[in-house]
Amino acid sequence: MLKSSSTKKTKITILVENKADLIVQSSDRVKYFTDEPLLAEHGFSALVELNGSGEHVLWDAGVSRIALINNLKLMKFDPGTIKMIAISHGHLDHYAAMKDLLELMDPIPDAREWSPSVSSSQVDAWQDLHRVPVILHPAALRERWSGMENETMVGPYPPPPWKEWESSGARMILSEGPYQLAEGCWTTGYVPRKSFEEAGRSKKRLYRNASGFNPDQLEDDQAILINLEEKGLVVLSGCAHSGIVNTIEHARMISGVDRVHAVIGGFHLATAGDDEIIQTVEYLREIGPELIVPCHCTGLRAISHIASEMSDAFVEGVVGACFTFQNN
Repeated sequence: MLKSSSTKKTKITILVENKADLIVQSSDRVKYFTDEPLLAEHGFSALVELNGSGEHVLWDAGVSRIALINNLKLMKFDPGTIKMIAISHGHLDHYAAMKDLLELMDPIPDAREWSPSVSSSQVDAWQDLHRVPVILHPAALRERWSGMENETMVGPYPPPPWKEWESSGARMILSEGPYQLAEGCWTTGYVPRKSFEEAGRSKKRLYRNASGFNPDQLEDDQAILINLEEKGLVVLSGCAHSGIVNTIEHARMISGVDRVHAVIGGFHLATAGDDEIIQTVEYLREIGPELIVPCHCTGLRAISHIASEMSDAFVEGVVGACFTFQNN
């Protein structure tokens, strides 16, 4: 279980999402950016601000080199306020703009004078102070393949270009388990698969390492959990390849917090059968979050079912949506 801590206030802004909408209506629960047209794409990214500090954690980075950078500029977010980046898993639609973002942030310091007695470890420590921490599960760096019906394979799909990220100022942090991003905020790390959910993990996925080809169970899939004081957990997923039920249950287990206040992100139900969608929505109704925002890979059938069965909690997820959570 995580060391107990919480935050009094958090704000989550969706920067990259499959859908854009200039005439969607804001409410007390969500403020939509409609000043200028934002770019939508098949990807996901969100900005998390904790405790009104003005400093941010970036969650994922979209599928192109364009949308994230464009939307940050239009919404007037200063990239310099991004103090940390976390990646949900190693699929292109969640990291493509990383190098361009890091170059925009320009974290690498200029050369400076040093004493002749300076040690390599001192120089490395100084550089690390300026680098941007990038947190992801080590399995995110796999070379991935797809198996076909005729037993042929398609690939390789190269891993994220982490060496390019390092050269642009990233400090890579590989964590299989939960990692604390800020007070009251963690990545979940690996999410155990205990529920009925299967849609997010195709049996045709493979990865290659020194031993050859292996079934890819997407062990790198993770989410962000935020313990909001007096309210409960805010769960922010990327794709929830592990299953959104498994993700929420793992967040409850490792945090020791049972109450779930909000669930936002991709639920990966676009390819799910009706039974899996129905069971997922039944679970969500049972835990009763006050806000549910299905995005990205959730799929129209599942989103429609959630909107119908949980109309009081449902809010449409589009690029530019901003959610502010705080205790009373």
